Amino acid sequence: MNILDEVITTHDELMVKMKDLKSLKNKLTQEGIDPENKLVLDLDEARSSMMNFMKKFSEEFQYDKYPMDKDSYQDIDEKTLSMINSKLEMQKKMVLEVSDLFENSINNAEAAIKK
Repeated sequence: MNILDEVITTHDELMVKMKDLKSLKNKLTQEGIDPENKLVLDLDEARSSMMNFMKKFSEEFQYDKYPMDKDSYQDIDEKTLSMINSKLEMQKKMVLEVSDLFENSINNAEAAIKK
């Protein structure tokens, strides 16, 4: 699996969990947890981080250019390919950080609801 595939796979997995963030936030507030409570704020931060990641990713990698458009690869030199791979590595790091935020905020909210 290449770096782009890893980033996209992680993104897709997180998109499925976006509904969990909202659902957990609703459950917490229905149970009387203040909207300013860290549990709620962490869920909001996870969602916001995902939105920021997607915005930055789409600005950095337009759909009609390599690597999103794999057919546009032919005219790219090694230096540019190396630069693109470096940028993809940074995107991978960012999406994994978002994934950690999701995991932590979801786990903490679920634990609080079960009490």
